[in-house]
Order: sequence, then C-alpha cells, then structure tokens
Amino acid sequence: MSMETKKEKDPAMNVEATQTHLFSRQPPSVLGRIAFWAFLVGGLGGLGGAIALTIFSGSPSQDIVITTVVGLASAGILATRFRWAPLVTTLLGGYNLYLVFTEPYVVESLVHPKTDPQGGFGHFVGVVIISAVAIIAFGGSIGAAVQNYRQGSRQAPRWLPSALSLVAGLVIGAIFIGAIAQESLATGTTYTNGVPTVHMGAGSFLQPSVTIPKGSKLTLVDDVAALHILANGSWQNGVPKTTNEPDAPRVNNVQVKGGSAEIGPFSAAGTYHIYCEVHQGMNLEIIVQ
Repeated sequence: MSMETKKEKDPAMNVEATQTHLFSRQPPSVLGRIAFWAFLVGGLGGLGGAIALTIFSGSPSQDIVITTVVGLASAGILATRFRWAPLVTTLLGGYNLYLVFTEPYVVESLVHPKTDPQGGFGHFVGVVIISAVAIIAFGGSIGAAVQNYRQGSRQAPRWLPSALSLVAGLVIGAIFIGAIAQESLATGTTYTNGVPTVHMGAGSFLQPSVTIPKGSKLTLVDDVAALHILANGSWQNGVPKTTNEPDAPRVNNVQVKGGSAEIGPFSAAGTYHIYCEVHQGMNLEIIVQ
C-alpha cells in the first residue's frame, strides 16, 4: 500500500472513531428532535398538572411527580446529542409510558371522561393529549437510537407521517368518544353483598353523601388504586377538621389503596362525616336512618 493511499484512509478512520466514541455528538435527526420536543412538552404538562393538583387536591400523586422529572430529564439528555442518549431516553420513555397509563388520576379520567371530579371533560382531553405525547416520545427515542447505531440516513423515515397520523387519529377518536359518552354520578345507595357501598376515585368520593339503615356497616371501595387515609371529620374551607361525633364509629388512619375498607356498624341514627387526610375537599356525609 502506497503512502498516499494510507494517508487518504487515515482521515476516514479518524472520523469513524470519533462517531463511535462514547461521548461523541451525533448530528440532530428528525426523530431525535421529535422525541426531544415530546419529552419537553410532556414534562411541562406534568409540571402544570402537579401544580394544579397541589392547589385543588392538596398534593400531587407520586407518579405525576416522577413522570414530570423523567420527561424533563429525558429532554435534557437528548439535548446533549450523545450517541447513547436515545438509548437512555428509550428506557426512561418506556417507564414514563407505564406510569402514565397506571397513574390513578389518568385511569379515573379515562373511565369517567365527563364526570371526573378533577376537571371533567377538560381534564380528560388533557390526559389524552399527554398520553399521546408520551407515546410519541417513546417511539421517537427508539427510532433515534436505531439511526445513531446504524449510521444511516438521519432524515425522516418514510413511515413517520403514517405513524403520526395514527396517533393523531387515536387522539381525535378518544376525544370524540369521550364527548358523546353518557354517564352520571351515583346519587342513590348501592350495595355489595348486602352492605351499602361508596366508591372512591383518585381524589374524591364518587358521591358526596350516602344514606344507610341504622345498624349497618359501610364499605368504601378504591377504584383506581390511589392512597386514601380516612378519618372522622371533614375538610372545611381547605382545612381538615378531625371531629369525634357522638355515636360515630371511630375512623382513624384507615388506609385504602386499591382495595376496600369497612366502616361501622353505625348503631345510632344521625349524620356523620368522614374525610380523606390526603386529598383536600374529599368529604363524605353518611346519613343513618
């Protein structure tokens, strides 16, 4: 091999070594940009949701805080343009996607798109959009990682418009179905195995008042696996007031998360009150006749 040929190959080898170095920076790809903006929008949306829940419900759930941190951290990692960045954000995006679809406030909103106490239909629309953004962030990270390690074209792949159209169609379809859904909040007394029952959502009792017969117990069911800590009393003007009402069965630090709790029996007629110490404004009035 001549000296000239060797000199011509050396620069190419140096470029390849630079591109495969652990901390080499890759040129920005279309999929990488999409993932970056999706994570950033999702993180900021989660931050807004956490602030809103803190104001209206007393505190945000742990899952919302985690998804917010993951979204903003993933956007920051992708901004470095390191070759391994999309691999890391793929893992973070998958975890984020799992949290989004198991978060109690999300589950409650998807099940009750119009009667969700946390914001009704407007909250449902926000949940659908944030869910779609999480899917786009995850998919964009996978595509960017493949492009980085295959060293192929960094342009938009041919399937990208179809994939984005599919996600947009799912969003529009979900919002349309939520808009036409007919549902109403429970107003009467329902029973489980003969015991009066009240269901709980992510941050509220699904009915504010229940009437039960004297001598009966009351079953409280947590529909969406949110932590509730129950006690005698009620929220008044945003302040929890623990009270010892005469003849009321004692309820103190009763924790329910994804299961049920039985309160009582209520041995005397009267009106009693139970509240959740975790969620501001979460009150239940129990009328015993």
